[in-house]
This record gives sequence, C-alpha cells and structure tokens, in this order.
Amino acid sequence: MSSLLNDIHAEDVANYLNRNREFFHVFPNLLNELSIPHPKSGQEVSLLERQVFQLREQRDSLQVEVDTLKDIAGENGVLLHKVYDFSYALMATETEQAAVDEVYRVMHELFEVEEVTMISWDVPKQIVNGLHQLGFSQAWSNSLKETLQPNKPVCGLLEDTWQRGLFHTDQPMQSVCVIPLGRDRVWGALALGATTDRFSPELGTYFLKVMGQMVTARLQRLF
Repeated sequence: MSSLLNDIHAEDVANYLNRNREFFHVFPNLLNELSIPHPKSGQEVSLLERQVFQLREQRDSLQVEVDTLKDIAGENGVLLHKVYDFSYALMATETEQAAVDEVYRVMHELFEVEEVTMISWDVPKQIVNGLHQLGFSQAWSNSLKETLQPNKPVCGLLEDTWQRGLFHTDQPMQSVCVIPLGRDRVWGALALGATTDRFSPELGTYFLKVMGQMVTARLQRLF
C-alpha cells in the first residue's frame, strides 16, 4: 500500500481532479476539511478564502489593465487633437513658405519639440527658407536617404554624423525621429530631436506617419 502511495505524484492528483470535475460533488465534505496556505501570510485558510484572495488578485490585475488602457486612450485623444490642429493649420497656408514656417511653429509650440529640421535631397522649384537642401557629397546624407522609406518614420538613436548634420546645435540629442517626406520615393525628411528618450524605438509611429503624409501632400508640388 505504501509503495502504491509513493508512486502517486502531485501531477497525478491534479490530472485526476481535472478529468473528474464532479469529484467534490460526490465528496462535498472534503471541501470543508481542506486547508490551504495563504500565499502571503502562509497561514492555513479554507479553500473558499483562498478563492476569494485569488479573485481579488485577478480583479486588481484587471483594474490595472483598464486604468492603463484609459491612460493610453486619453493620451491618444490629446495627440489626435494636436494632429488635427496641425493638419488644419498646414492646409490653411497659402504659400509653400508659409507652410514650412507653420511646420516649425507647430512642432515647437504645439508638440514642444526641442529641435526641428526640414531637409530635401531634391532641388525644389523655388527657394523656401527652412527647407535645407542636402547633396550626396556627404556620406551621412546619402546613407540617411537610403535608410528611409516612404511612410515609415524612424525613431531612436541616430549616428553622431547624422545628428550633427541634421541639427545645428552643440547639445547632443538623446533620441531622434526622422519622418520621411515623399509619396513613392523619399525626397526629404522632417527631423525631430529631443534631449530625452522621448523618441525611443518603442514609440508608436502612426500619428507621425499621418503628419508626414500631410507635410508631403502640402509640399509635393515643390518637387
């Protein structure tokens, strides 16, 4: 008999009870006699008390998830309104110069971006202040364009040569986001720099992509 008991393992009992869900219907008195260690205090508690504790933990965990989703929804709602304001202001401009000026203004004032630069590799049909033309004589400029793809913003850390070429400041950027400009091909970019990790690689890029499409639509006629 003892040999038989030694051959029974905890997994066997668990598997048996899982296959025979009616077990405690047949032996209900066992429920009153069972005692289980409390997961925090270690004291013996009833099965019902243990279930109540587990349900409370699940409730608290779900509440945290709900609060997180509410925070995300709130942040996205605020961001959506900012993107709408940006799009409206951009489309309301009458000239390309006014459009570029508006991009800088909104990025600095509305989105509170520390460093902003707009660049183009193609030669625009007219000179627009604030739209800096880059050539391919500089290796960093060429490699940056080859890295970018239409409608795919890139966020995170950039090579030092790229940062120095994009931002004319002695203050190093801890994180950068480069938004490609162009429909079927990249003719330029909107670069955003931060001295914090604001533009980390994990940052969602949906709204950045939308803003890039808006800038592209407004300035596409220049190229």
